Amino acid sequence: MTPLRVRPHLAEILDRTGHVVLTFSVLGNLLPEPEAVAGQIREMLLDTGHQMSIMVGVSGNPFDMLAEAYTAGEDLGRRAEQLVHDAELDAAGQAPITAGAPALLEACRATGRAVTVYAPHSESAVGRFLQHHGLRALVGPALGRGFAMRHPAVRTMAPVLEAIGAHPGGTAVVCATFSAMSATQRAGAHAIGVERIREPRKMLHGGEGSNAVVQSLTHLADAIRARAA
Repeated sequence: MTPLRVRPHLAEILDRTGHVVLTFSVLGNLLPEPEAVAGQIREMLLDTGHQMSIMVGVSGNPFDMLAEAYTAGEDLGRRAEQLVHDAELDAAGQAPITAGAPALLEACRATGRAVTVYAPHSESAVGRFLQHHGLRALVGPALGRGFAMRHPAVRTMAPVLEAIGAHPGGTAVVCATFSAMSATQRAGAHAIGVERIREPRKMLHGGEGSNAVVQSLTHLADAIRARAA
């Protein structure tokens, strides 16, 4: 069998890193109907008489609406959080996982790489999702919305790396969006984009710092094994 040829940028990242952070968007989707959840929070806020800007009022992003609820009061924020959490938890027991994710996690374990998941979702929903797919034992810490809300102004992955005790130069962050790759690069870590999960290849390239783009999680898993061979 011909050995897999790993592109130089990716090979360099894999050779330098022993910790992998997976942004949850590369694994799956715990809010398959985000507009519906955002609408529930909007209706709840309007019923209380809360006034919001036009931009927020028309948003279909439940996380925007969740943040707005907390600005209206701690109690409303908790009520909104429950709405989002319930939707995530319901999806966690049935949401499909991205093709190649199990192979990637197995490759990380086989090559001694520590794995962390970072998600905008509740930690319990992320845990249930991983358990549903039989993968929880292959993942270490799962940082979710509770962590993110304690760092609301974060524009880099630095707090995540600090929380898990990972050195930026020894960490690869697997991303599905250019914004996540940029946040990774600003933290001094290595960004690996996976095309066509959320954005095409041409959207993932660029930024400052170390980065690479792969065709799929399966391709990344194969590259990890090839560099360890």
